[in-house]
Amino acid sequence: MTKHPLFVSLLLFLTCSKAVPREIVSGQIPGSIMLRDSNNEVTYKNIIGDKEGFDRKLISINDSPALRASARYKFYYTLTPRENEILIDCAYFDTRNIYNGARASAGICGLNIELTENYDEIAQDYSNIWRASIFSFDTKEVFESGIGKDFFLGKIGEIEVFDRYPSANSLENSAPQKIIKSRSGCFNFADAVGFLVFINKDNPTLHYLDVLRSEDPLRLQRMQEQDLKKIAVKKCT
Repeated sequence: MTKHPLFVSLLLFLTCSKAVPREIVSGQIPGSIMLRDSNNEVTYKNIIGDKEGFDRKLISINDSPALRASARYKFYYTLTPRENEILIDCAYFDTRNIYNGARASAGICGLNIELTENYDEIAQDYSNIWRASIFSFDTKEVFESGIGKDFFLGKIGEIEVFDRYPSANSLENSAPQKIIKSRSGCFNFADAVGFLVFINKDNPTLHYLDVLRSEDPLRLQRMQEQDLKKIAVKKCT
C-alpha cells in the first residue's frame, strides 16, 4: 500500500515529538550541575565553583550550555547532552605564551568526551601543546625594532591565517589582529578575537575560524573556508 505524503509527515512528527527535551542546569548540591528531563536527573559534582585558583561557571555559548574556567587565562567547553550523560564537544583556550608574549587562542571540536570534575585539564593540555608549536614563533624582532610583523598560524583550505602584531606595544599587550589571505586578497578582523578551530582529537586538523562577537552572552561566529573566501578580497596591506 502506498502511503499518502500527509500520513508520512504526520508519522514523522509524532516520532519526533516523543523526544524528551533535556536541559543542563546548576545542581542543588553546591558545585554541581545537572542533566535533567521530565523523567530523570543526573548530577555531576565538583563542576562549577572555585578549584585551584580557577573560577568555573556554567554559561552559554551561542545559547547552548557551556562551561568557563577562568583565572589569568580563559578556557571554554561546549556541552552536549546524550541520553543520560553530558559530553564535552569543543574545548577552547585564550591564553598567552610566556616565552614570546604571543596570544594563543584556539580550540578543538568533536571531542565527545564525557564530562568529569577534571574537565578543565583538557583545554589546558591543548594550550600547552600548541603554545609550544603553532604559537611559538620568534617575536624578538618586533620587540627590538618596534616594527610590526605577520606570523603564519595555519591554513583553512586555501585560506592562510596569520596573527599580526602591528607594533611592540601590541605584543606587550598580547593583542594581535587576525589576518586572512586568499588568492583574491586579504581581510583584517582588527580587534576581534579569532579562535583557530581543529577537529579530530587524534590527528587535529584546522577547519574553522570561530570569531568572538560577544562576551556577555558569549557568541562565536563560525567561519568556514567559503565564508573566509568571500571576505578576503580587500587589498593586502
